[in-house]
Amino acid sequence: MLKFILDILSSPAILVGLVALIGLVLQKKSASDTISGTIKTIMGFLVLGGGATIVVGALEYFSKMFQKGFGIQGIVPNNEAIVALALKNYGTQTALIMALAMVVNILIARYTKLKYIFLTGHHALYMSCMVAAILIAGGLKGTPLVIIGAILMGIIMAGMPALAHPTMKKITGVDDVAFGHFGTFGYIVSAAIGKIFGKNSKSTEEIKFPQGLNFLRDTSVAISLTMAILYIIVAVAAG
Repeated sequence: MLKFILDILSSPAILVGLVALIGLVLQKKSASDTISGTIKTIMGFLVLGGGATIVVGALEYFSKMFQKGFGIQGIVPNNEAIVALALKNYGTQTALIMALAMVVNILIARYTKLKYIFLTGHHALYMSCMVAAILIAGGLKGTPLVIIGAILMGIIMAGMPALAHPTMKKITGVDDVAFGHFGTFGYIVSAAIGKIFGKNSKSTEEIKFPQGLNFLRDTSVAISLTMAILYIIVAVAAG
């Protein structure tokens, strides 16, 4: 029986679903919302892995053609694809680090001046996976890996919104919402550059697109067309 339970909990999708279940129960959600939220979390985790397999499979052929056509070795700068591949090896460690990091984040928000709760779940998952991979490469494993990883993650989750908050307040005009993203340093630099060079510039939201190009506002359509064009160019170059 114990082996059966351990086998179930060693599945990253089930473990993440269990974290969602505990969270929904603590929020006193209805039975319907709890069941639905838990199942959707598990399904989302599985879909992430399945989608990454498709992306990596497609990019494998693209990479070979690109290398043959241009003599350059490419890489895959895609969070979802890389994380999904890493989760196959470090899924359990990632889920445990992420779950405990949320607890650390709450404790920091409760007992320090950093009153920020990081709610960008997919970024927490990606970063937890990266932290797990780095610590494992450094020789950590088991309980020390999870504890150190969770503490590091919890500190980052509380600290990043704090760094961006002064700029966030200027942009939104309110003080009750923070910005949770692990690319915060880049955004701070962008804000500084915008402050210097962005005066009287037009927002992208104000740009008028021709009616016939409105379909490009759909991200899926734009990405599909872009990849189709790139595949054609690379295929021609590869002969």
